[in-house]
Amino acid sequence: MNYIRFLKFLKNDFETSNKKFKSVGYFRSDLVLILIWFFVLEKFYSKKKSSVEDLMSYIPRSIASRPTVYKFINQSCLKKHLFKIADDKDKRKFDLQPSQLTIKEFELWSSGFRGF
Repeated sequence: MNYIRFLKFLKNDFETSNKKFKSVGYFRSDLVLILIWFFVLEKFYSKKKSSVEDLMSYIPRSIASRPTVYKFINQSCLKKHLFKIADDKDKRKFDLQPSQLTIKEFELWSSGFRGF
C-alpha cells in the first residue's frame, strides 16, 4: 500500500466529505458519535436489532458515560440521522435505526475508499 497516497486521500476526504455528506460529517465530529454510527450501521447491515442497551455496553465507560451516550443518541434523532423505534414487546426498550439519508450518504462516502 502507498501510505503517502492513502494519507493524502484521508486528508482530502476530511476536508471535502464533511461538507458534502451532512450525516458523515456529523458522526465524524466526535469519537462517541463515531462509535454510535459504526454500531448502528453494523447492526443495520447485519440485519440485527440495535438496542440502546447493547449500544451502552458497546461503548466503553472510559470513553463516555451513559448520560453522554443518551445525549448523542437524542441529538442524532433530533437531526434525523437516527430513529428510535419502540420494541414490539417491551415499549420501554428502543432500537436504533439509521435514516435513509444516513445509509445513502454512508454508502456514497464509503465508495471513495475502493482501491485501498
